[in-house]
Amino acid sequence: MIFSSNFLPCLVYMTTILEESEIKINIGEQYRKQSFRTRANILGPHQIETLTVPIQKGPNNEIIKEIKIDNSTNWQRSIRKSIENCYKKSSYFEYYEYMFEPLFTKHYAHLIDLNYKSLTICLELLKINTTICQAEFSYFENKNDFISFNAKNRLDFPEYYVPKEYFQNFGNKFEPNLSVIDLIFSKGPESVQILRSSRKSVN
Repeated sequence: MIFSSNFLPCLVYMTTILEESEIKINIGEQYRKQSFRTRANILGPHQIETLTVPIQKGPNNEIIKEIKIDNSTNWQRSIRKSIENCYKKSSYFEYYEYMFEPLFTKHYAHLIDLNYKSLTICLELLKINTTICQAEFSYFENKNDFISFNAKNRLDFPEYYVPKEYFQNFGNKFEPNLSVIDLIFSKGPESVQILRSSRKSVN
């Protein structure tokens, strides 16, 4: 399967990865605004919050490997503070917070480098041993292998994904398909089993 380059991926993304011995990340796809490529949803005390990585403006048809991050503002500090405010009281926040430090202390020029690092951190925490291959893939040659996730509709699940509920810090209603960090900070070592339980077989 061929995946897009996503920032702090959603649970559907990570559930899909469980079935793959090698993750193919397409760095030659056309960049899409307002997508999971630059956005991640987390649960705050009052509503779902969206973490957004700012990017520099470029040509309309720019491919994702050419997308540069707009570092004119301290976006890393802002995202880090939002995560801390939402999850500092979570059961496993103090155990795993340090793992995400490279996302907020290192300067990233290109979006694909930041997204690659965020994915490797999540895989390491979940103890998912998967090889990551970044390359340019032709849609016309591999169209049946492409996996896409729509950030504008977080609840638009593929048929194989059935959300497994777990305790969340806020609200009375379970919010599915947030960024995987919501699950990691809440359930720690149980996270990968919850991901497996959210995947059903499709005949």
